[in-house]
Amino acid sequence: MSDTGPKTEAGKMVVSQNLNPTAWTQNPNAVQAIEVAKRLRNTKHGLYASVPIICKSNGCPYKDSCQLHQMELAPHGEKCPIEIAAIEDLFDRYITALKIDRDDPGNTVDLIMVKEVVDLDIQMLRCDNKMAIDADFIIENTISVNEDGDAMTRSELHPAVEYKQKLLASKHKTLQLLNSTRKDKEGNKTTFVLDASQRAAELIKTQQDMKKLEDDEDEAEQAYYRRMAGNNTPTIIDVEPIGFDEK
Repeated sequence: MSDTGPKTEAGKMVVSQNLNPTAWTQNPNAVQAIEVAKRLRNTKHGLYASVPIICKSNGCPYKDSCQLHQMELAPHGEKCPIEIAAIEDLFDRYITALKIDRDDPGNTVDLIMVKEVVDLDIQMLRCDNKMAIDADFIIENTISVNEDGDAMTRSELHPAVEYKQKLLASKHKTLQLLNSTRKDKEGNKTTFVLDASQRAAELIKTQQDMKKLEDDEDEAEQAYYRRMAGNNTPTIIDVEPIGFDEK
């Protein structure tokens, strides 16, 4: 027998090391940080921790369309409250609409795909904020400079608009994929239910057939006994007495 399999002592040690933060580093501070990061990832919105941008207050490219900045509530150096609120709202709406139980490990793939959709929504939100600032969908893009040093421009669609269109197309594809995976799950459940129902019907029919067979056998046995009992009953035959002539 191999002494390097997953069920051997050596194999168990390797697996335990892979699950232990010390397999990544021996630095105690780093090990502690990994443990904290794992706990954060297991929280309700742990998958979205890296999505919100860091608030730069006056240095934020979206400050002119940020209500918190206008109210002097922008938390410089912290994750953007606007995006955090949007993430939580969108996440709750999607899992409610799709009837996804976030506590069920079997829904991990669905939750990851919802995360992708929410991530795309946040990026589109940034595009909307950018367009709210720039306002014009058409920009004059410099394509060359003539001999006199004058810029030659061409009217083009705003990059934020083009980017949003790509994000929207990606979102639709992800939603279709998410919907198809859920249909596959429902299909498997339906097939399982139909198979179970069909199997139950077959079992009932088999039991009914067995019962009928047993009844037929009992009836045949009783008929046999009746015939046998009838054969053992003395039969009286009427005969004329034999007469003896006197000599």
